[in-house]
Amino acid sequence: MARILVIDDDVDLLGTIRRILEMRGGYEVTISADGSDGLAKALADPPDLAIIDVMMPRISGYEICGKLRADPRTAATPIIIFTARGQPVDREAALEAGADAYLPKPVPMEDLLGQVARLLSRPTAKRSHLLAGTVMLLSLRGGVGVTTLAVNLAATLTQVRGGAVCLVDMCPSSGHVALQLGIRPEPNWSDLLDITIPDTADVQGLLLSHDSGLQVLASPVVPVLGQGLPRMAVETALGILQQQFSVVVVDAPSVLDEVTMSALEAATVVGLVITAETPSIQMAIGTLRALRPWSDKLQIILNQVTPGAPSPAEAIERTLRRPILGMVPFDPAQAQALAQRAPLAVRTPSSPLVQAVRSLVEKTIH
Repeated sequence: MARILVIDDDVDLLGTIRRILEMRGGYEVTISADGSDGLAKALADPPDLAIIDVMMPRISGYEICGKLRADPRTAATPIIIFTARGQPVDREAALEAGADAYLPKPVPMEDLLGQVARLLSRPTAKRSHLLAGTVMLLSLRGGVGVTTLAVNLAATLTQVRGGAVCLVDMCPSSGHVALQLGIRPEPNWSDLLDITIPDTADVQGLLLSHDSGLQVLASPVVPVLGQGLPRMAVETALGILQQQFSVVVVDAPSVLDEVTMSALEAATVVGLVITAETPSIQMAIGTLRALRPWSDKLQIILNQVTPGAPSPAEAIERTLRRPILGMVPFDPAQAQALAQRAPLAVRTPSSPLVQAVRSLVEKTIH
């Protein structure tokens, strides 16, 4: 029997919702007429789903939603925002706060029951193991948005999981992960160049913390001469990170060198990022052939980096002879996000790009 927590300072409405959910839905329902008390109940005994009013004394429903998303115990709990404010801006605010659904008051109880059933019927994987292991994003052609996707994927996973995510920028020629996050890339992995086999303390000492809770192993600002990190150092460092984080996201170099191949070996899944342009498709065909032994790890992500009509996914699938896992639309807000050094997943979670990234997360990229 699914357990539902309802938080609303309208005592009469609380009673009505409780009766409907228990009698017609067969759910076990806990109620709270106080926002702070409801939050405490959710964290002490995480429900299978939460229904939260927005306008309450002392703490708003949006604040409760944000706190639930920030705690690992409730980071993936389905949340319905329930409010008397029914303007489009209110729906956007609810989704930006991390809600899964938004229902304006008054709402027919049939609609409420339908939303509850829909959210509770989602695959368990979405709530318990959205992504695990190491996810590498790769393209042997620059300019297709690999770093942007890696940053937003890692930031989204951090929100969903409430932490426990590390983003690694493996680029030897001044990568842009730290730049997009607005953090200074010092220290960075260049400090491992003189260490044959790094230990846990060596790797931990290089991690940078972003305000979102994301941990980052940055690329050096000054390009590294020669081959960069030795294979043993890469394998050891990634092994240490895999033990410390539930998800490690790797922004891979655009070349199949020792560093990239070491990360590929460690990866649970490899997202091959492409655009609809002919050079990108040609490069993808070659990459798929070169990485044929690791074919089971590869997933195609179609990224639209310029404005215009959506890319012809079906034609590309026929050309590559592989399905496309997901399509990321062009998002004009990305230019401002880059200028402000604040990824869209943090500043505008409702943006088209972030919603597409969330869809990739929901598909688990396995």
